[in-house]
Amino acid sequence: MDGRVLVCCKSVTGFTRRYAGVIAREAGGTLMDWKDVSAKTAAPYETMVFGGRFRAGTVDGLKRAKAIARSSGAALMVFATGAMPAGAAEMVLRQTWEKNFTADELDRIPHFYMPGGLCYEKMPLLDRALMKTFAAVMKRRLKGKEELSEQDREFVRMISTSYDLFSEDFASSLIALLKKTEDGK
Repeated sequence: MDGRVLVCCKSVTGFTRRYAGVIAREAGGTLMDWKDVSAKTAAPYETMVFGGRFRAGTVDGLKRAKAIARSSGAALMVFATGAMPAGAAEMVLRQTWEKNFTADELDRIPHFYMPGGLCYEKMPLLDRALMKTFAAVMKRRLKGKEELSEQDREFVRMISTSYDLFSEDFASSLIALLKKTEDGK
């Protein structure tokens, strides 16, 4: 790919960075630390792939990534990681993407969801406290239900402990699009 792809991410617990590494390796791109990315450092690249975690319904760092891509002239591709399993409700993902992109951006900017997981051990204190509070509230709310579904039980189990859903396979669609884009030039 002749170094035409810049891969960068804002990673907190490591899941997003792992996917960024896979994408850079498989697509022949340059992996750059998020704090070093600017319009100037992105300018030599035709495509910028940005990854961030879903946090409270937004992609962490996406606003800055859009501005850098716009200023540098690089085409933007986005991936987001989160604690939702791959089979999460499409409606939830669609609503989340709609919260992060305008209608035009949804059509123009390729975007992908890649399950990461939860790693309470690496979370910043505030995030960990918020997640533990959320887990406790959800457990209490579900206790009030007459009958818990299997999905409810699984949800409570998952948000209560650390877990890892990472798989290189989840990056394959983005990598294939990068290679197809490059082959088309």
